[in-house]
Amino acid sequence: MQKLTIIIFILFVSSTGHAKNKYIVPKTKTPATKQQLITALKNGYVNVFKKKPDINTLAMSLAQVNLENAHGKVIYNHNLGNVGPTYKEKAKYFILGPTKYKAHNTFTEGAIGYWKHLKKVSYKAIPYFKKGNAYTASYVLRSCNYYGAPKSKYADVLGKLFPLAKKRILKK
Repeated sequence: MQKLTIIIFILFVSSTGHAKNKYIVPKTKTPATKQQLITALKNGYVNVFKKKPDINTLAMSLAQVNLENAHGKVIYNHNLGNVGPTYKEKAKYFILGPTKYKAHNTFTEGAIGYWKHLKKVSYKAIPYFKKGNAYTASYVLRSCNYYGAPKSKYADVLGKLFPLAKKRILKK
């Protein structure tokens, strides 16, 4: 009986595995420079909101992407901000650990996905991006389930990265 249960389990797992899922794609490392991130985030914002971002909003998004993607060094499939598909969303994705993340073909597509996610799921954080209030933005992002890290640590790091991101954008 135990062997039969194991065989049934193996058949079930193999019949529902990722190999047959038409939305899953291989995880591919796609690192980015700071300039590529800034350009993509700016262009993605314009695409989603139909206007240019203010300096604080752009800097906060750069700071968050720097936090989420190790300053552009750890990006897979052009996914900026480690955005996953929402429930029932039919989008290409890759798997990292136990988590699904959206896959994109370009950094601009990744930025559009990032801004669309913020607009749809974490819209309450956007006013704090504009105000340059990293700590409140961080806590609001957590309340929207954007990230699962401890709130105070995420807020502290985002708070330190924001002025550096703003300085980087202003130097450009």
